[in-house]
Amino acid sequence: MFLIFDTETTGLPKRDKAPISEVDNWPRVVQIAWQLHDEDGDLTEHGNLLIQPDGFEIPYSAEKIHGISTEKARTHGLPLVEALEKFNEAVVKSTFLVGHNIRFDINALGAEFIRSELMSDFLQKEQVCTMRSSTDHLKLPGGRGGKFKPPKLMELYESLFEEQFVEAHNAAADVEATARCFFELLRKKIISPESLGLTQEQYGRFISKNQGKIGPYGLTHRSNWDEEAEEEAASADLYEESSPEKPLDAGFCHLHVHTQYSILDGAASIPELLKKAIDDGMHAVAITDHGNMFGAKEFHLEATRRGIKPILGCEAYIANRERHSKKDKNQDGFAHVVLLAKNHKGYQNLITMISLGWTEGFYYKPRIDRELLEKYHEGIICLSACLGGEIPQAIMHRTVE
Repeated sequence: MFLIFDTETTGLPKRDKAPISEVDNWPRVVQIAWQLHDEDGDLTEHGNLLIQPDGFEIPYSAEKIHGISTEKARTHGLPLVEALEKFNEAVVKSTFLVGHNIRFDINALGAEFIRSELMSDFLQKEQVCTMRSSTDHLKLPGGRGGKFKPPKLMELYESLFEEQFVEAHNAAADVEATARCFFELLRKKIISPESLGLTQEQYGRFISKNQGKIGPYGLTHRSNWDEEAEEEAASADLYEESSPEKPLDAGFCHLHVHTQYSILDGAASIPELLKKAIDDGMHAVAITDHGNMFGAKEFHLEATRRGIKPILGCEAYIANRERHSKKDKNQDGFAHVVLLAKNHKGYQNLITMISLGWTEGFYYKPRIDRELLEKYHEGIICLSACLGGEIPQAIMHRTVE
């Protein structure tokens, strides 16, 4: 029997390589979901539980990722011991534990078993990690030391099934996606039947029942994000410090990107942009639309839900003289400059400058000037922009000095 499971937690461990026995190092589990499948791949039982916080609060940085607030968990969750006992009933029936980046979930749940002083052979079960098992198959660039990058769940899912997976960071939906990925990897022998102790007869029966791609299991997964949570997230500080729920490898990301909010220059919708960034193995991406930040709210919410870090920015127009000068189109023209918000203060300063560009500096385009940059520079990263930037223009006209 294969027990596929996933958790949502309060964040990351303080030290990733600390032993499970150091329970204060490991985050608290706030949701646990699982599916139990037999050797034919058939679903035999499933569970999805919220866990009541006892002696801790769920940080908003974690809530922004999975949508589970302290209030929601206390209202709809079970006490930790009761939730673990229900999960352990499935553990007892299983032979293998299966997860994506399973080490994180094993450690987080293992620490909870230790805290609760519950007896379980959870930590002694054999394990299968769909992330590690598929790394060499997907061959994603950007891994450490020149190796392939371990795929995120959505990357593996979209590679195997050629369809988008958008319910990331909801344990129940992640479990279903992991189960389908696991059995599809087995069907393709990317995970070998022998490694799971399956005989030729058993594997033959599995293949006869799963001749096409592994399909959904007919379960409905209610999003952790309800309307109230979305409104709260939308009105909250977009640059409150946050971390992804599971550790990610650093890699390349685009910092100068236009969306459909850059008229006549960008055509990508924000969901399409994020899907492409994820397909290309990026863990972060910026949007820098021309003279506006109209897409900031949608971009931040969509990126956070999909587990990719949003970098908020703008390709601003900077006046040749000063923003109040509006007499001569040539002399009072503008150059381009890319501005990125480094932190919450930078985000506040950026939206202030862009707003003043519209209300005070509009002359063909919403222009800022050096006075505003000097006054609101804190938390801002400045890039040279495109060929319309001052530095590229100086190079082109041989006036670098």
